[in-house]
Amino acid sequence: MNKFSLVTVVAISALASGCSTLTGDGTSQNLSVMTYSTDNKDLVGAQCELKNDEGTWSAVTPTTVMVRRSNKDLMVKCTKSGFSDARANVVSKTKGNMFGNIIFGGGIGAIIDHNNGSAYDYPPVLKLTMGQDSTIKEGSQ
Repeated sequence: MNKFSLVTVVAISALASGCSTLTGDGTSQNLSVMTYSTDNKDLVGAQCELKNDEGTWSAVTPTTVMVRRSNKDLMVKCTKSGFSDARANVVSKTKGNMFGNIIFGGGIGAIIDHNNGSAYDYPPVLKLTMGQDSTIKEGSQ
């Protein structure tokens, strides 16, 4: 193997070292969605809509729904007859490997992961209380 080939292999390995697209985290994420009454009891059968700049998803609680990751927050609204609506702003968080992309890859992997959303995560469990507006971010529930 000549020096050029060796340098090329090392450069590609460095570029891919932190890239979410290549390491398998992907552009989608499963979220558990649960609803509660104001007295903190499980509430089954609320119709929820989850929306960000990548799409809109519908689910009936309790459930797990797959959404597209984004650097934009996820807006959630749940409705059920006899209850006031529940709304939540779910904060998108930059994953740690994004910084590895910048440090080791010169930013190419970071640009790719930012553009396809794989550099971001939402909290995996969303608990909404009917009649309340909330902000859900990592460590808040």
